[in-house]
Amino acid sequence: MNTTKAVKNKVYYPPEWHTQSAVWFAYPHSQRWDAVPYQSGSRLEAIRDFFSRLIDLVLDFQDVNLIFPNSELLEQTKAKLVKLANKKNNKLQYFIIPNEDIWIRDYGPFFVYDSEGNKLVKDFTFNAWGEKFPPWDLDDYLPQLIAKQCGYQVEKHPMILEGGSLEFNGEDLILTTEQCLLNANRNPAMSQQEIENVLTSELGVNYIIWLKRGLVGDHTDGHIDDFARFIGPHRLVLCQASSSQDPNYQHLQESFMQLQNWKHPETNQALELITLPLPEPMKIPTVSEPLPCSYANFIFVNGGLIVPIFKSQYDDEALSILQKALPERKVIGIDARVLIEEGGGIHCMSKQEPG
Repeated sequence: MNTTKAVKNKVYYPPEWHTQSAVWFAYPHSQRWDAVPYQSGSRLEAIRDFFSRLIDLVLDFQDVNLIFPNSELLEQTKAKLVKLANKKNNKLQYFIIPNEDIWIRDYGPFFVYDSEGNKLVKDFTFNAWGEKFPPWDLDDYLPQLIAKQCGYQVEKHPMILEGGSLEFNGEDLILTTEQCLLNANRNPAMSQQEIENVLTSELGVNYIIWLKRGLVGDHTDGHIDDFARFIGPHRLVLCQASSSQDPNYQHLQESFMQLQNWKHPETNQALELITLPLPEPMKIPTVSEPLPCSYANFIFVNGGLIVPIFKSQYDDEALSILQKALPERKVIGIDARVLIEEGGGIHCMSKQEPG
């Protein structure tokens, strides 16, 4: 089944181009990075340097909510961040909430609105992408603590679900992949129909498009945010490989055809597809498969779009395509090679809160 319909409900999950009150980040602190040499320092230092550059960019557009695992790390870091934030018109706010890792897109809260316009938190269960990267207990509990500190009602659901596995069009449609949501390492006791029922009832959508799979080398088991992203209610960007030798070539073409042929069951509205190149495959000695580099792992900010780039021959082309598609926004690239070497991107490490 490629498309699923459900009964309308009263929960609304705003699209990412909706006005945002802030972007949430979890400050890097994993000790496994501290022991890994990287250029002239450690990998942890390199990731923190990247993190500071990203926050610097986001603060040009809107507020940032930054989570630290403890007060000690906040105090060690605060002076540098305060100096950065003092140059901006937007606010950098700090929260102390225990956590394991930086990938808050997947374990963080789903901010939704109820029928009366009240913001609340939907909290799904997190198991570190099929129990691949223990421990994850602190990350699983983090949405509860964000809701408590911010004064939001929280609704907990036992189904395992990561934020990067879903793409919302802001109306009644989401995209996802069979590779991820139907994977036996997530919800083995649930049928596809049961998973669909939860998505539609808890997140306020009426239709689900199931694509087959995501990028090769993606240890999230095919998250949608690495290759297909809505940029408007009926517009989306979709990655396509330039070479038939690319291991992603065939399945991305199949996804293109599936989305090209899709029509809204009620309005007959088609989707406008905008193709993005994939960077040439990037490999590191410790990983056998190519890294899932993608320009689609961008983040929306108020008035802007921040795009990961990779010192690739396709960087300028990708930025140009996105700028042309979103002329009302300022499109900015950020070198994300150090991040993709850890298997993630800037969308994976961020979580928007609607305004």
